[in-house]
Amino acid sequence: MRPLSYFLSFSLISQLVLAGTPPAYQVTKIPNPPSKFETKQIDGLDFLPDGRMAVCLPSGEVFFYSPKSKKWQLFAEGLHNPLGLIGESNTSLIISQRPEVTRVSDTDGDGKADDFEVLTDAFGMSGNYHEFHFTPVKDKEGALYFSLGTGSSGDGIRSIVRGKFDPRGRPGRMHASTPYRGCVMKLTKDGKTIPWSYGHRTPNGLGLDLEGNLFVTDNQGDWVGSSKLFHVKEGRFYGHAASLTWKKGFKGAPLEADPRELAKMRSRAAVVFPHGSMANSPTQVLAITPEAKFGPFTGQLLVGEMNRNRIVRVMLEEVDGELQGACVPFIDGGALARGCNRMAWAPDGSLYVGHTKHTWAGGEGISRVEWNGEDPFEVASMKLTKDGFRFSFTKPVDRKIAGDPANWPFKRYYYQYHKSYGSPQIEVTPVEVESVEVSKNGKMVMVRLKELKAWHIHEVNIRGLKSADGTSLANSYLAYTLNRLLENTPPDPLHVSGKASPKSAPQGKPVKVIDPIGTVYQAEDAKRRGVGLATGHGGFTGRNYADFGEGEQSIEWTVKSAKTGQGKILIRYALGASKRPLKLIVNGKDAGILPFPPTGDWKKWGDLTSPVTLKKGENKIVLRTNGASGGNIDHLQVVGP
Repeated sequence: MRPLSYFLSFSLISQLVLAGTPPAYQVTKIPNPPSKFETKQIDGLDFLPDGRMAVCLPSGEVFFYSPKSKKWQLFAEGLHNPLGLIGESNTSLIISQRPEVTRVSDTDGDGKADDFEVLTDAFGMSGNYHEFHFTPVKDKEGALYFSLGTGSSGDGIRSIVRGKFDPRGRPGRMHASTPYRGCVMKLTKDGKTIPWSYGHRTPNGLGLDLEGNLFVTDNQGDWVGSSKLFHVKEGRFYGHAASLTWKKGFKGAPLEADPRELAKMRSRAAVVFPHGSMANSPTQVLAITPEAKFGPFTGQLLVGEMNRNRIVRVMLEEVDGELQGACVPFIDGGALARGCNRMAWAPDGSLYVGHTKHTWAGGEGISRVEWNGEDPFEVASMKLTKDGFRFSFTKPVDRKIAGDPANWPFKRYYYQYHKSYGSPQIEVTPVEVESVEVSKNGKMVMVRLKELKAWHIHEVNIRGLKSADGTSLANSYLAYTLNRLLENTPPDPLHVSGKASPKSAPQGKPVKVIDPIGTVYQAEDAKRRGVGLATGHGGFTGRNYADFGEGEQSIEWTVKSAKTGQGKILIRYALGASKRPLKLIVNGKDAGILPFPPTGDWKKWGDLTSPVTLKKGENKIVLRTNGASGGNIDHLQVVGP
């Protein structure tokens, strides 16, 4: 079996926005459980009624921990890749292990589990390593919910399959050839297992808010432009095509369907986490309860982040009958380890965080986060108004600084919906601030924007703000997912690209798409001389890629630079078995020959970088044939100067 690291995004890691842990919170370490295995990864965590903590490890072990005695006790072992648990009683747990939901109990009182009851195994398995089964949650009526990951084209189908096998769910990077891969499932009190929602890729994190609304996170990948938080409702489709194989009434092969038709079916995320700056691999959702001693944020949601040592805070509101809202880094850096996978409130109101180690990110062990009783200087809430946003703060702001529109640098953008892996930020646009009004008590700021645009993410970094006593904001970077306006919301523009997959869609390994480290300029938007556009080889971004032929051919982009100086371009391309150099011309001047070595296959995309000298404003960048044909060009990115 491959390590758990593979269940999250295969994308490259970009630098996230640096925030900071508010000084009102302290992070300490809990001793690791005495596992006989090398790593101490925590993939399930909850507290029992008597105050002990229960954890499960991917090795199949389950331990109890007493915060009073600081001692561990082995409760069970031999489970298959458990990825979540609920402390049902002092002697009973409900555990999501790979093949089933299991009640694990100690019936004879010796402190060790002796009864393993299958609550449900009514879902399929193909043996694919990526078919993970994620953490259970229980609602107020006693129903259980759990989530099922899709299979990966990076692994095959085993000869023995549990449940029905449907080939319609097979073609694609992440697939659902057995029931109900890519679904959130409900286990009713009377024992019925039903698919609750569809369209998930890697739903590693369920949770309920204080009103009983169900949420799930999903990780960036194919069909998922950037990681998201969904408010899950029965029967809805949330974007990833594969699980539609198992939705009653859906005709044909979903992974071969027209993305535009799928886009019309999908429900938008309540919150989109900006990739590379907020969260790359979100995990469990946890509501801040009135019993939690965690500052002035009761009712808001915490979301773990696998990619770095961060917990994100989410502030939601209902607009036109749907939930949407803002996210902000919260507990960030410092003593908090990477791989924030599972979270639970301890009886004393502190937060316990279980960490999972990965080959490219993560840590291990358990952290405890305590609030010292003092209010940090933070954005308490960000709410939509008719013409902007209303910010509430935990402390009075410096009225002069907060009242200056220049200190509120807004921008907006969206992520494309398509079958390709991930998406750059599309149509990144600065948003002009018309006015700023600070309340008399200094704890509320009304920011009016020249334009609010529905179905876009509105982002701001108010790093210059200070409190009235001179304290800097602990976390200044916020992103509001604005789906619906308060009035006159236009129809959903879908933000879709691409065409239906051919019926002979390749089933090779997932293609890594680089994180957007700079503005992305697609090949299809460039001027082309003799160069055609094609879609025959999968894994490209945008709508098409440029396909060089024979003879003198060229492709030209007009790119922008904020200033004059040395920068760098990155070109994403694919090339078969032979080297095909291209001339680089920048602003009409010969800038050398770019080698473009083979990537090994026309379906395998690689990156080539080159330094360039740019001028402030617009620049012309040309790739021209050099006596032979060129490769396939996906896009160009500019970094700096």
